[in-house]
Amino acid sequence: MAHYGDYQNEIYGAGLRGIVPGLPVDFANLKARAEAAMAPHVLSYVQGGCGDEGTQDRNAEAFAHWGMVPRMMVDCSKRDLSTELFGQTLPSPLFMSPIGVNGICTQDGHGDLAAAKASAKTGVPFMASTLSNDPLEDVISHCGDTPAFFQLYTPKNRDLALSLISRAEKAGYRALVITLDTWVTGWRPRDLNTANFPQLRGPCPAELLHRPRLPRHARRSARGGSPGSRRGVGRDLRAGPDMGGHGLAARSDFASSRPQGDLPSRRRAAGGGQGR
Repeated sequence: MAHYGDYQNEIYGAGLRGIVPGLPVDFANLKARAEAAMAPHVLSYVQGGCGDEGTQDRNAEAFAHWGMVPRMMVDCSKRDLSTELFGQTLPSPLFMSPIGVNGICTQDGHGDLAAAKASAKTGVPFMASTLSNDPLEDVISHCGDTPAFFQLYTPKNRDLALSLISRAEKAGYRALVITLDTWVTGWRPRDLNTANFPQLRGPCPAELLHRPRLPRHARRSARGGSPGSRRGVGRDLRAGPDMGGHGLAARSDFASSRPQGDLPSRRRAAGGGQGR
């Protein structure tokens, strides 16, 4: 695995030929460039959080208190950032966080694919979101040999939840990361003030409802849209913007939610997205 620090050598080498970086390398300027590039409704969704956004501000502040511990008089010519997780050797202890509706963050509407390509290029493990603008099978195809996990919002429709799990396993995702605390949509003033909820406008629900990928019994038409029908699944996704529900509600549900395989799973609270 290449040393991440070698990137600066490339920059300095290019500087000898009069070439400067096309993108800033510090967070503050990257943030400013992103804010200038995004449409207002995209920026409010990406930056916004719940309530007065105090929780997400405190999270960022707390993270800033972590630092590196220098080790002196050791050979650092060969560095190894690999770690063991789920019985696998991963190239990095860092992961790309799952971001719902990530597709709207790029001009072509395929931000999930762009993030997967970045994961493949850097070797940083990827985490795909349930609310992807592209099918999860297409997203992982751009990850190369870099490990990818699948983050699951548990839909109210159990058949849809099991379908997503089965698809993730067949596609090659290494594990499930299950979000537990988004039972209802968070109170997000920035989006509420502009009646902006990208999940209801973009292709995310359409992808989840993609007919060939739902089990036959989950697509069965029913008068009024029964919970097991395609119409009922659509109602689950659209009638209330929240993805959370009771399809897989208890610990015992998760134990029986993988009848066709043995993907490891980890539960998480929503540090971002709807629960911020």
